[in-house]
Amino acid sequence: MESDPYETRQYNLVAGEFQQFQVLMHRFLENEPFQGPRVQHYIKNRCVLRNLLQVPVIKDDSRDKIGVRRRKDAITCSMLLVIIEESMRVFWDFLRSDKDDNTAIWKGLLSSHVELQDPADSELLLQVQTILQKKERKLKDILRSGNCIVKKFQKSHEERSDQLVFFSQVDLKLVWRVLNMSRLTAEQLVWCHKKLSKINFVHRKIHVEPSFLPFPC
Repeated sequence: MESDPYETRQYNLVAGEFQQFQVLMHRFLENEPFQGPRVQHYIKNRCVLRNLLQVPVIKDDSRDKIGVRRRKDAITCSMLLVIIEESMRVFWDFLRSDKDDNTAIWKGLLSSHVELQDPADSELLLQVQTILQKKERKLKDILRSGNCIVKKFQKSHEERSDQLVFFSQVDLKLVWRVLNMSRLTAEQLVWCHKKLSKINFVHRKIHVEPSFLPFPC
């Protein structure tokens, strides 16, 4: 998207996919109170919910169809960014509403029964867990300071610092969930390490390096 500074491209197709992503997430959350544990609910309905966590690939419409004419209702990259941020907020609600581990991340609780595909990765696992816990504490200190409030970002897009707090919360929660999987591969641990390396705290301010880190299979 940075390669389109003059907003000459249109993103209607992927915008529609992100909106569908939001709809599926909303429906899941609306039905969840009437279902059992989240994992069992997902497994039981995996055929219907197979696209629930499939994040759309960001690409402009012209890559799908040669000679696409610019529509009057064209979605520009800045408009798409707003839609993506809304999708992240919906996804954050999805993560936060997990009643099975809702508060564990802020208590620093990590599973002690992780099976490693390669036992030699135990040192890397310990290193990633330590980094995660340190960054959780630093983020928690910033939230307590009152300088950055997530609720403020949820109401407005004006403060860049609030956006970074929100994005950091989502990323840390994702890493925490990965580290609590029953079985981990070296590729997944490396992914967690790289994800954490993009989040840094300097003088009680958050610095997040932009990156695209698809989760390894």
